[in-house]
Amino acid sequence: MKRQSETRNRTKGWFTLVEIIVAMAIMIFVALIIASASMTFYNAWRRSVRISDLLKTYQTIDRIMDNCVRNMIPFTWRDEDLNQERVVFKGEPDSIHFTALRRAYRNDKGALIFLRIKVENEQLVAEYSQYPRLQWNEDDSEQNSYTREVLADRVRSITFRYATEENDELVWNDTWEEDLNLNVSRTNPRPAIPNSSRTFLIPIAVQMTVEWTDGRKEIWLRRTAGNSKNTQLLL
Repeated sequence: MKRQSETRNRTKGWFTLVEIIVAMAIMIFVALIIASASMTFYNAWRRSVRISDLLKTYQTIDRIMDNCVRNMIPFTWRDEDLNQERVVFKGEPDSIHFTALRRAYRNDKGALIFLRIKVENEQLVAEYSQYPRLQWNEDDSEQNSYTREVLADRVRSITFRYATEENDELVWNDTWEEDLNLNVSRTNPRPAIPNSSRTFLIPIAVQMTVEWTDGRKEIWLRRTAGNSKNTQLLL
């Protein structure tokens, strides 16, 4: 009797094979639930970070388009080689060089800002200068002192289009060529050509298409400030 009781007491401290299998199944089930919840949380976090980064990028580009492109004005500077006034503007299919008005603060050099927007090494870049940057004198070392800002990463390309008005119709151009035959002066920035349909020193509007490396495309369109015969004061 004593041996049987001792054997019965020893078997009470052990688990049966069925109990072990059930316990392992429960542990695996709980681990799967935890892993699934963790993966769901991680995916949601990644989507949130991606959307936040996209919104931040879009807001940065919106800021440039609203504060700079929308405030673009015709600004002239004398080209000593040609001995005539020229508009500080250059519109190419993949870059733009222009002058814009801005709010001036105490330490600023003035209310004008000179910009260039382009793509370098899969980055959308804006270059700023408080001093005139002349598209016909880009090699001058004095013109190369500018502030550089990266607006967006992973950008494959950008495409600009420039709007003008011809015969009361809106026409889009891939480039904006300067007409050096225009008689432009600081006091009379409007071209002195009677009955001319093109009375624009800069485009009416600028459209920028950004293509990212993942294939996405976004389009920004802004009307410029000093752009046409309808916005110029004739004295």
